[in-house]
Amino acid sequence: FSNVQASVTGAAAFGVAAPPPLALTPAPAAAAAAGSTAVAPPAKVARADGRTENWAVEPSHVDAETPNLGRVVNESGAMRAICPSTEEVKCSHTDKQQRSIAVVIVGLRERLLFNKTLEHVIRRSIEEGFVVHVYMALVDKGNGAHWRPERKRGIEDPMFANLSHSAFQQLLSKRVRQAGGCLMCVLNYPGSEPVAPLPTGGDMDARLSQYPPRQNKIGRNVLRTFRSRETLWNVTLENEMQLGRNYTLAMWTRPDTYWFGNITSPGDLLSKEHSSTTVWTQDCNTANGLNDKSAILGRQAAGIMFKAYSRFYNTKTITTYIKDRMANAERYLLAVAQEAQLQVERLNFWSLPNMDGMLLASGKVCFIVLYWCKASGIKGQNMCPNDSKKRR
Repeated sequence: FSNVQASVTGAAAFGVAAPPPLALTPAPAAAAAAGSTAVAPPAKVARADGRTENWAVEPSHVDAETPNLGRVVNESGAMRAICPSTEEVKCSHTDKQQRSIAVVIVGLRERLLFNKTLEHVIRRSIEEGFVVHVYMALVDKGNGAHWRPERKRGIEDPMFANLSHSAFQQLLSKRVRQAGGCLMCVLNYPGSEPVAPLPTGGDMDARLSQYPPRQNKIGRNVLRTFRSRETLWNVTLENEMQLGRNYTLAMWTRPDTYWFGNITSPGDLLSKEHSSTTVWTQDCNTANGLNDKSAILGRQAAGIMFKAYSRFYNTKTITTYIKDRMANAERYLLAVAQEAQLQVERLNFWSLPNMDGMLLASGKVCFIVLYWCKASGIKGQNMCPNDSKKRR
């Protein structure tokens, strides 16, 4: 099909070796394309917020109006993300004068808690008159490296479990449309994406020194997150050209983000001075940098912050920052923003009211103690079992 292709080699522009080829294993989507039947979810499933929700059982979640929403291929040793063109995604065409937001979601598929994002991010923005386009990159199975040990108890939302890639994409598209938004692209990675070898010299080994990517799986997972965000950002740039307009705002968040209420008014953020060059994050769990889990960005700021992966490999950037200023993802992202002289505004909890959630086999959502924001004032929430005393 006609499509948008976005290179994910990342560091090649800076003279760094390209990532090793990805050995793609047969994905469930391939089996579906060959004629197998997608597994439909049960008629009644536990929602990610712990309540029960009725769903009409369909033979499959295929919608003739929705194209294949994305795939990952290996071309000449480089991975490429292939997304449908805006002509194929019919819901992408709206009034060019209307303000718009690109929402980017990157992480593990099995952690996806989508209901609250639909309600408090997408529908909230739609109700304020914004067009919302959603871009997703989800890994089927990670490398087993958990920053928090209690993560091992989490399960995938039954609504999504056992779906082929194709059926999964179709169901996500349906849910986003029901909320008033438009799902532009979904990239399903069978396993962890490779990252480019790290160059030597400069302050490279000072970056993410708390979990150095050369030796540490957690550090490499951080780079994978940066890389997938940048890949999807490159797709948004192509779509801006096709649609003949730029997004007004951009946002990144994670699959396991649990929203306790609506995000702050996007219109109010835009009305502020220097909004185009501003990064808005939650003033909680900052680890002496920027809370890296969810952020709203002005259009110019987005062009910088979504390129954190490529900038990481450029030994000529951020050389003015000493080692402890880039020890973790939060501090590195703050260094990126400050180097580009962006405005950084930390919002109170209830302006970006979210924390890390995890679905348990009981059907209840629990919360990671380490990431609990005391400033929220929320009492009596269910904390995830097996929490350790490890601190960042």
